[in-house]
Amino acid sequence: MAKTGSLLPCLAAAAVIAFCVQIFSANQADVDLWGNVFFVQAPAWSSGFLQANTFSFTEPGHGWINHEWLAQYVFHNVHGLFGNAGLISLKVLLGLLIIGLMSRAIRKECRSGVVQFLWLMLVISVMGFGFNTRPHLFTFLMVAVFLTLLRRPKLSLWLILLIPLLGLIWVNLHGAFFVGLIILGIFLVGRGAPPSRLSESRNLMVFAGALALFVGVSFINPYGVALWRFVAGSAATVRPYLTEWAPFDPRVDFALHADFVVLSGIVLAGLVFSKIRRDPAEVALLGISFISALLMRRNIPLFALVAGFVAVRHVDSVVGERLSRLAVCVPSRVLAVVAALFILLSVFYTVTFNKTNALQIEMSRGRYPVELMAFLETNQIRGNALIFFDWAEYGIRHLYPHCRVFLDGRFTDAYDINTVNDFFNFLYAGRGWEAALQRYPTDIVLIHRQLPVYAAMTALPGWQLVGETDLAGLFLKTDTHAQTLEQIRSGALTLKAIPGPVYFP
Repeated sequence: MAKTGSLLPCLAAAAVIAFCVQIFSANQADVDLWGNVFFVQAPAWSSGFLQANTFSFTEPGHGWINHEWLAQYVFHNVHGLFGNAGLISLKVLLGLLIIGLMSRAIRKECRSGVVQFLWLMLVISVMGFGFNTRPHLFTFLMVAVFLTLLRRPKLSLWLILLIPLLGLIWVNLHGAFFVGLIILGIFLVGRGAPPSRLSESRNLMVFAGALALFVGVSFINPYGVALWRFVAGSAATVRPYLTEWAPFDPRVDFALHADFVVLSGIVLAGLVFSKIRRDPAEVALLGISFISALLMRRNIPLFALVAGFVAVRHVDSVVGERLSRLAVCVPSRVLAVVAALFILLSVFYTVTFNKTNALQIEMSRGRYPVELMAFLETNQIRGNALIFFDWAEYGIRHLYPHCRVFLDGRFTDAYDINTVNDFFNFLYAGRGWEAALQRYPTDIVLIHRQLPVYAAMTALPGWQLVGETDLAGLFLKTDTHAQTLEQIRSGALTLKAIPGPVYFP
């Protein structure tokens, strides 16, 4: 029995790792993956670095503020060296690093092993939402590193240099680098002043010095002060068309985010009933991250990350002893068997759940128009293509330079807001929707069949539906593509089925 009991911590750790790998190794292609892997193929200091919107026909000369260029450059090189398996492995590695730092903090602040285990499992589950191969993963890692460094009671002066150095990397990895400044500002106000002891004076110096230097290095990027203007403008831009930018609505989002609701309730109860002192800085950080998650669903993992670090000690103070006493009542052998079975189940799901090949990034035909895109690519049909938003970067990767797109996932990073509005007004058949086809030289349209404009396009004079699947339809402008349409009518060009699974890119 003693041997079984001593094995439990190892099995618990293995179960956490297995669950991490399961949750973070999802291999379905994200709509921004093509851009994140192929848009940046040269470093910012080289001549091959793109600073204009060359992939578009609507605004080819528009400046492009790529606020995540370094992360995309990393993704491009990882994919070039190791393929799809490399991208999946990088994503899992970043997740394991984040949870590793969190676990280290939890072990220091939480006495109950049961709470430690259950807390990590819940946080991992919540963080799994949107844990795609995107630059924001580096922001998650940086937040974890900052919380690890700044939450220590006594700070070393060398952090005045280390924090800005990390900030310099962060500002080029992802535009959410301002989160680091918010964290520093909260800790400066909440923990730095007024100092009553020497150690607190040192902390004040570290927070203030690191914050000032972080602000200074934030201008060391390919765009200088223009990056700050872009970040401020982007934060103020409403994106009603993008579901992940929408507020959390419990009426429709509860089922998908039940774990977030549970975590939020536990955090609130822990803070209210906690038997230990509540740190003002940490409470403020929790509050800001929670409000940001309610205002924008894409911030739910960020709240889970912050809560994972700063709320567990309060939860432990409320229920830690009770859960530990309950756990003692269960034989160690039973707990060991349960943990072992959980590990095996996680490994099984990692390899099989919603996957054909766990080492490939898969493209579902229910989400991407693979046959229609292949038809355009194989036959090198040239033109200006209005492609459904979720497929535009996919189109750029396979059709450029024969085709240029109307709009893609870079959104206001590379397009004027008026172009964005015209694009979505077309998709949703708003008043004057035809302007997207008349004001801009559009001659190819590839859109989702469930869009409001689809029926209107089938009846629009001067356009012909040349290919249709359960998901999408392809339209060509009749005068521009007369020769291609004749080849389609004669049977020289046909839409062909693509057998088997389809993998990125």
